Amino acid sequence: MNEPLRFDGRDVRMDPILTILVTSYNTRDLVRDCLNSIYENPPREPFEIILVDDASTDQTGEMVRELFPEVRLLRNETNENYARANNRGLDEARGEFVLLLNNDTIVLPLALDRMISFLRSRPEAGMVGCKLLNEDGTIQWSVKALPSPAAAVFGARSIVSKLMPDNRFTRRHLLHSDRDMTEPIVAGFVSGAGAMMPLAVFKKVGHLDSQFFYHVDADYCKRIAEAGYKCYYLPTASIIHLNHKGGTMASLSRRFRSLLKFEKDSYRYYRKHLERSTWSPMQVAVALGLSCHFLALASAQLCSELASAVRTLFLLRTTADVR
Repeated sequence: MNEPLRFDGRDVRMDPILTILVTSYNTRDLVRDCLNSIYENPPREPFEIILVDDASTDQTGEMVRELFPEVRLLRNETNENYARANNRGLDEARGEFVLLLNNDTIVLPLALDRMISFLRSRPEAGMVGCKLLNEDGTIQWSVKALPSPAAAVFGARSIVSKLMPDNRFTRRHLLHSDRDMTEPIVAGFVSGAGAMMPLAVFKKVGHLDSQFFYHVDADYCKRIAEAGYKCYYLPTASIIHLNHKGGTMASLSRRFRSLLKFEKDSYRYYRKHLERSTWSPMQVAVALGLSCHFLALASAQLCSELASAVRTLFLLRTTADVR
């Protein structure tokens, strides 16, 4: 078997076929494991890796330079956010294809080759997302219909979907439900945790919208569709996604702030793509609905945090009694 060709970003004589773009913020160990997984399961064709370190203070950059010297390391002096960091990397990409890859992922065998082959075989494809797996091998909800007011009730974060995931309305939003998981699925949008696109599509569609933290992938897939392409989900290409392990979700306050940010970005997406008029009564209704949605999610999160704290306290007391 031929060895896969790595591409040293400092060698301009070789053009990579694939640019793998990873961003990081204080996730040194996750970055190390992610990069190791790429080199353990690389594509067969020449590739480059660009890591944009978004002003980390945990020695991420130093670790990358020591252990992965061929990675093209870009360091931001200040924390920019996910979209801006990716945009910087996209501007530097030289591959025919670009993979947006979260740092909390583990690349599995053949995933990258299958995504490249799929894009080559489907000229109408503007982006393809892979199957994202939890650590226990279960499938994450990563292929969905585009956001809409109904998604607040039947989307992945809704209480209805968590309690009754098989209802027909939820299945319209979470598109992997009841689908043949061996065939590609035309998607509203796919998760940016592991999504590949031709560089030519990026040059046509433009940068990720830095106003978004949540819905940045939905916004981009919407714009890809408006440019005349389709977004696909490829279930035969798999990557493990540890799903916000560490990093921005590490503290209690950040987890609650993220809930509020989700609702704000949902309203921003609504105004950008679904209601562009200066004012309408529907804007008030949507704002009220998102406020109620936030209160419901925050209450559920609070109950979860309290339950976790009680379990931890119980275990500590049990351990103390044993001693």
